[in-house]
Amino acid sequence: MKAAIKTLVAHRWTPLLAAALVSWMSLAGFWELAGDYATSEEVFLFDADVSAAIQSLRGEPLTQFVRAATVTGDTIVVVTVTLGIVAWLWRQRHDFALLAGTAVAGGALISAVLKDRFGRIRPPVDNALISLPTSFSFPSGHALVSLCLAMVGGYLVLRSRMSWPAKAAAAGVLALWVLLVGLSRIYLGVHWPSDVISSWLLGVAWLSAVIGVNETRRRRR
Repeated sequence: MKAAIKTLVAHRWTPLLAAALVSWMSLAGFWELAGDYATSEEVFLFDADVSAAIQSLRGEPLTQFVRAATVTGDTIVVVTVTLGIVAWLWRQRHDFALLAGTAVAGGALISAVLKDRFGRIRPPVDNALISLPTSFSFPSGHALVSLCLAMVGGYLVLRSRMSWPAKAAAAGVLALWVLLVGLSRIYLGVHWPSDVISSWLLGVAWLSAVIGVNETRRRRR
């Protein structure tokens, strides 16, 4: 049994099959939310209750911290950081550089296309602590691109020569950043909770596919 498991794990197509499974499950969750947010009373109540709970924490200096945190997830900021990573990786591993660029650029494009496709109106302007973006609400671009960058970072850390405790610490920091960026959009009143959750599901689906393809190519070589 152990030998069979080792053979399966080592098989060159295993990463692609695993990625396809994770992508399918994540997309199923995304489309469930995408189909329900406009008609489901449960989603409406969930959005209202979670938003109220998070926004009840508003106050200084937390608001200033959250304002700063949400800027780190801005698409322009994330793309700029990604370009720096791509330039640095290009000297060492072209495949990792292409993966990073493809993952984040693809995430930003997916967000832009789907916003226009769904056309969901943002939360009431009177409740927002910052200016409401002119784009639609669903999905959250901040939540999506920050997750894309974090998953790329996590993958590169996993493939690095860092010790396992250091890898775990780095993964924890990246996960905390993604959570903070997503929650900041709800706290500031510019996104519904379902916008953020759906973006995370979509990001996991997209990055699983990108990483799965890269791992399969790496094993074939």
